Amino acid sequence: MTTFVTDWHELWEHKGDAPVEEYDLETLISLVGLDSDLGAMTPDQFRALAAMAQRTLGLREGSRVLDVGCGAGALLWCLRDTGAELYGIDYSPTLVEHARAALPEARIEVAEATDIPFKVDAIICHRVFHYFPDYEYARRVLRAFRRAAPTALILDVPDLATRTEAEIARIAGGAMSGKHLYYPRPFFKGTVWGSRVHGYGYAPYRFNALLAGRRSRRSRRLPELPALGGVA
Repeated sequence: MTTFVTDWHELWEHKGDAPVEEYDLETLISLVGLDSDLGAMTPDQFRALAAMAQRTLGLREGSRVLDVGCGAGALLWCLRDTGAELYGIDYSPTLVEHARAALPEARIEVAEATDIPFKVDAIICHRVFHYFPDYEYARRVLRAFRRAAPTALILDVPDLATRTEAEIARIAGGAMSGKHLYYPRPFFKGTVWGSRVHGYGYAPYRFNALLAGRRSRRSRRLPELPALGGVA
């Protein structure tokens, strides 16, 4: 039976209601849930994605990295061994509580993407932009990114050029009827490339964007875009 969603905010307020006795990566991924089987990612795929993000952003010991829309903290969990200082924000109070419990060393707050309470060296934003109501809100988020960090890596953005094919695939995968916002690639003023996560159902319909603006004293020259593990 199809679940009809008219307000993603309302949906995310109820995410993560399940109790957890012990946290691991698989549990953190499952707490967020999916709108379609197409969006399923394995722990290995998450680790490969995190490794790509680490290399792309040049994260190292002491780097301050913020996950915008961190959910229960799955991507931050994968970045623990980098030595970076971990920060996160999410709209869902329940998911933030899970993230805090799983990652007590991280600073994680309930916040909107337009109102970031931290100043960091780099931002990661994974599987978030398609939930925004319109392009103007997305522009407000990008302005907030520029205020909070010199560099932002935005992952898994729905590609307007493949919207028809993506929506057909979503329905076939049992998607809820909530609207996904699709973007033309030039919307992002930076380096843009297709999603390369092997075995990920949305990969043919998504892209990534690396945005670099002002530089902090602690940031260094960005490395070339990597190919690592499950990400080619």
